[in-house]
Parts: sequence; structure tokens; C-alpha cells
Amino acid sequence: MIRIFIIIIIYLTTAILNTISAQNTLIFKTIEETIDYAIENNNDLESVQINQEIIQAQIAEVKGRALPQINGNAGFTDNFSLQEQQLPGEIFGGEPGSTIGVAFGNRYQYSAGLNVQQELLNFQLFNSVRSASALAELRNLETLLTTQDLIVNVIQTYIQIQVFEKQLELLQQNYDRTDNLIKLSDSRFQEGIIKKLDLNQLLVNRSNLKTQVEDAEYGKNQQIRLFKVLLNVPINIEIVLLEKIEDRNPYPLGIEFLLESNLEYQQLDKSVELSIIDQKLIKSEFLPTLSANFGYNYLGQANEFANFDSNIYQAQWSGTWGLSASIPIFDGFQRLNRLKQKEFATEQLELNRETLKQNIEKDFGDAKEQLILSNSQIESQESNMSLAQENYDGIKTSYNEGVANLTELLDSEYALRQAQSNYLNALLQSKVAEVSLLKSSGRLSQLISNPTINN
Repeated sequence: MIRIFIIIIIYLTTAILNTISAQNTLIFKTIEETIDYAIENNNDLESVQINQEIIQAQIAEVKGRALPQINGNAGFTDNFSLQEQQLPGEIFGGEPGSTIGVAFGNRYQYSAGLNVQQELLNFQLFNSVRSASALAELRNLETLLTTQDLIVNVIQTYIQIQVFEKQLELLQQNYDRTDNLIKLSDSRFQEGIIKKLDLNQLLVNRSNLKTQVEDAEYGKNQQIRLFKVLLNVPINIEIVLLEKIEDRNPYPLGIEFLLESNLEYQQLDKSVELSIIDQKLIKSEFLPTLSANFGYNYLGQANEFANFDSNIYQAQWSGTWGLSASIPIFDGFQRLNRLKQKEFATEQLELNRETLKQNIEKDFGDAKEQLILSNSQIESQESNMSLAQENYDGIKTSYNEGVANLTELLDSEYALRQAQSNYLNALLQSKVAEVSLLKSSGRLSQLISNPTINN
């Protein structure tokens, strides 16, 4: 019975520990999963999306100016001390030359009214609506750009983490290999077969490898912390990345260049469009405006305080309607000079757009060439790494048999480490070039709405 009880306790404890571990761990099977998670949780992206909602509210506000503006009013006045006017006394049968004070008006007064204003002709208002709509489209592009930058940062950080992990794996192998070699060489030194200088060289190599392992571990942890910030994951949560970048198929080199799909180009193009609309907005200030107004008012007066439905109030109703026009004549050339400023600003934006186009074309060409070069180097360095490993193993066997000397073994080990370093660099450059090619070609912007990047 006690044995069964102990087994149950162990089982429950294990289950609880596994549950706690699962709650403190995020496992991502693919890069796409990390991208989806980041888009859903990143704080910067959420802030930009809130800005977009603000712009939509501002557009509605501008459009509201084109609708009738209706206002009501109501008031109550108690003239508890009416002002008297002095009139000639003879009017009321008094002595000639005398005056009598007479109070005019009623003590209590109620008023209510309705006023309506409607713009009939206002080109500035119409262009303001167009400007606000263009601004909303610009803000939407900024949201897409923020999303694109987030995706690029997530992918690049993912790549960096994976490269550091691969580097740590190779460095640890090199460290273990050197450590075993030191043990072997130490016994040979005791036997007088090798010199103290040779053993010291191995000790220096092991110390250098330990430093490289520590640096790589720090670099990996630094990238993981950045990755958590991008995904808005608490620092104490462990992240596990299952997909290896080495296993992903290379991105096709035949990708089409789509300048009009490039988000940075779209943003600047929309800025040019908005600047042209702003020119029209200033030009509309030269034109007259026409508005209509309507008013209907009630005035009730009495000398006694009573309810509104009382018959003692003297009710007066009045109504008006009319048209109002405003014609700009002269403002000291202020509007004209503001128009010139906007025209110059538009010209600057157009020049910037052309420069951006050239830079995007350059980035596309550079990324494509870098991808071709890196893919070629990956194949050659992978083969070179295998040859270096084979060469090292052969020389190590000869060294163990006493045929090869330590210098030959150290040279072959250095060649192996150099081949490993070249392979890692080519792998990193290849994956970074893929991201740059996706971005500059405009292909990445097409995938923003569904940020699943195909292998």
C-alpha cells in the first residue's frame, strides 16, 4: 500500500513539474509560427494600429464638417429689477416739465431656438476630405511598413540564434577534441616524446576555444533576449526554436522585381500624392465659399412665474433663413507663398522618390548577387569542411601512431576551424540575402496580409 502511495506521489509531482515547465516554455516549430506570434503580440505594431484608428476618427471628423451643423439653445431670465425710462410727465397728465419713470418689459422671460448651418460650396472642405483620406492610406502603409520591419527583424534574429547554436556546436566539438589531445600529449610529454612548447601551444588553443565558446554563448543569449522583445515574450519564458535554417530550401533566384509593390516606394509615392492634394487645398482658399443658414426661435414673457403650459405667457415665434458668401480678395500674398512652399516640397518628394527607386534597384541586385555567391560558397565550404575533417582525422591517427608531428596536427586543426567559420559565414550571408531579396523585390509586402513565407 505504501509503495502504491509513493508511486502516485511521484507521478503527480512529475505531472505538476511538467505542467509548470510547459507554462514557462514557448515552442515554435517553424519561422512562420514566430512571425505570426510577433504580429499578434508586438507592442510597436499595436501602437501603430491604434494610430490608424485615430486617423479614421479624424477623417470622420473632417467629413462631418460637410454635414448640416445643428444647434439648439434655451434660456430663462428673471428681470427682478427692470430698468426705468424717464418720460415727460404731461403724457400721463402730470405737470409740464416733469418726468415720470416707466419700466418696460416683463419680469420673466423664456427663450428657445434651433439653428442650422450648411456648407453649400466650399472647395477647401472638399479637398480637406480628400487630403484626410490620402493621409489615412499613408498611415495604413506605415502600419504595413512596421509589420514588414517586424518580420525582417524576427527572421534575421531567428537566423542569428540558429547560427550561434551551430557555431557553439562546432566550437564545443573543437574544444573537446583539443581537450582529449592535451590529455594524450601530456602523457607523451611525461615520456619525453614531445616538448613542453608543444604542450603549451595546445593549452593556449584550448583557452582560446573556451573564450570563443563563451563569446558565442553570450551572443546567442543576447539575440534570444532581442527575440523575446520582438515577440513581446517575458524574459523569464524559455523559447525553443525547432526548425533549423539549414533545413530550409533556398529561396528561388528567379523572383520578379516588383517596384510598385515595394512598401517604402509606395509610402513615398503616396506622400507625393498627398502633397499634390495639399496644393489643391491651398488653391481652394482663393475661391469663394457659400453657406446656408436657418433659424427658428420662441420667446415667452410674463410678469408672473408659472409653468410653461400656462396661458399667461406672451408667446412670440420667429424664423429666418439666408445665404452667406465669403469672397477672398487680398491677404498680402500669404496664400500664394504657402502654395509655392508646397510646390517646392512636392518637387523634393519626387526627387526623393527617384533616388529611392534607384536604391531599391541596387539593393535588389546586390541581394540577388549575394544570394548566388553565398549559396555557391555554402556548397563549396560544406565540402571543404568535410575534407578538412577527413584530413584532420587522418593526421590525428598518424600522430597517435607517432608518424606525424604535433605541428602538422595543429595546422590541420586550424584548417578545419577555418573551414567551419567560412561555412557559418556563408550560411548567415545566404539567409540574410534571402530576406533582403524578399524585401527589395516587393514580394515580402505581398505576403504581409498572410505572413507565411514559403520555403
